[in-house]
Amino acid sequence: MDVPTAPTGSTRRAVDPIREFFTGLAQLGYVPTFESEFATLRFDVRTGASVQRWYVTVRDGHVAVARQGGPTDVVVTVDRPDLEAIVTGRLNAMVAALRGLLACEGSMAALMMFQRCLPGPPGSTGHVPPISGQTVMAQHDPERGGHRG
Repeated sequence: MDVPTAPTGSTRRAVDPIREFFTGLAQLGYVPTFESEFATLRFDVRTGASVQRWYVTVRDGHVAVARQGGPTDVVVTVDRPDLEAIVTGRLNAMVAALRGLLACEGSMAALMMFQRCLPGPPGSTGHVPPISGQTVMAQHDPERGGHRG
């Protein structure tokens, strides 16, 4: 979308951090931290009464992004400003979920897995070694020898 700038009538490209994030993810095509992961996520991004949808499919590290899709493992519903903060690293997705800024219907493990591709806070350095959703679930499942809460 072209946005008018100075009175000269010149235009500049409006920055859409959500579109940039999902487009960048699609361009990667393969994300090593998603190896051995399988999930389809739908993001319903609310702007007032309208909803914009993004589908992310992860298949053993390979990532595809689409605007339309079929069945999903999880539906994440979030207001545009909150998702902008998440994809720019100013807000952690799990913190947003705990604060009620995003709703997650379906597999929370899929959302936890997806969080690995999100940027850290501005100015942060270093990375935490990835942990698979399967490992997280095993740590909290008594039948798999995990916590008995």
